[in-house]
Amino acid sequence: MGLKVLLLGGTGFLGAEVGRRLVEAGHQVRVLVRDESKGAAYYGRANVQVGDALEPITLLRACAGADLAISLVGVRRNRPQSLLEVNIDGPRLLADAARQAGMKGIIFVSVVGARLDSQFRYLSSRWMGEEELRKSGVPTAILRFSLILGEGGGLLRDFERTIGFPSPGLIVAGHGEAKYQPIVRDDAARCVVETINHPELVGQALDIGGPEVVTYDQLFSAYCRARGVTKGPIHLPVGLLAPGAAVMELVMRDPVVVPDELRTIQLDSLAGRFDVVQSAFGFSPEAPMAWIRENVKPPPPKPAKVPEPAARAR
Repeated sequence: MGLKVLLLGGTGFLGAEVGRRLVEAGHQVRVLVRDESKGAAYYGRANVQVGDALEPITLLRACAGADLAISLVGVRRNRPQSLLEVNIDGPRLLADAARQAGMKGIIFVSVVGARLDSQFRYLSSRWMGEEELRKSGVPTAILRFSLILGEGGGLLRDFERTIGFPSPGLIVAGHGEAKYQPIVRDDAARCVVETINHPELVGQALDIGGPEVVTYDQLFSAYCRARGVTKGPIHLPVGLLAPGAAVMELVMRDPVVVPDELRTIQLDSLAGRFDVVQSAFGFSPEAPMAWIRENVKPPPPKPAKVPEPAARAR
């Protein structure tokens, strides 16, 4: 018989797939959602509770009776909710609620490279959130992922926005030589759910990536080829792009990029081992470059415009 699992972030890019796998594995899933309409996909399959994961009373109510919590909640930017509220206070509030509810533990999804460094606000906030869980004493397994590939979000959404930006070429910040170890979303979700069956991961912060190391340029070029994009990359220094990104961060609700992201994508994001998924979870993840070739397609051609009939002469 499955466990009673509270899922936070279950309607997001990774969370929807984690939720599907939890249900299929026979767990009793409770999903906390801020927007009731986004929880509709779980009706009939899971218990949906509406509320804010940053509100202590709501969070305690959601934790009550659950065996463990899986948190996929995190933001990369300070808008509309801040890094402090979501990435640091959020884990602390979850740990407090889990302890009061007598939960067995927490599975927390973070990011490769999380560390305390004033130059990188997002990575620092993720490390500080991890630290809140470590200090709490609640048994926690931390999964740090490199880039996650999947349709409709994550890195590929960033690529799409770059492609759609009006310019003679595709703007790439910096040298494009940072190394990544991307993992396909389905495999990342499988790792999250499989962690339930691996108590030896409690107390660890496990860096997870796929079976290939590729540079930003290699990954972006492969995506553009699959999408049928003919424009070439234009590499611009981060210092040149940062002022415009700072303005976008101030005035736009969802800017194309913010300065912290420009700096962060210059860093390598590596799990350190090619066999980490096989070793920890017992399966071989899909190669991301092959996934791009098989799953990313050019957009369908726009239908031809039918000319309107000429007006009849009176």
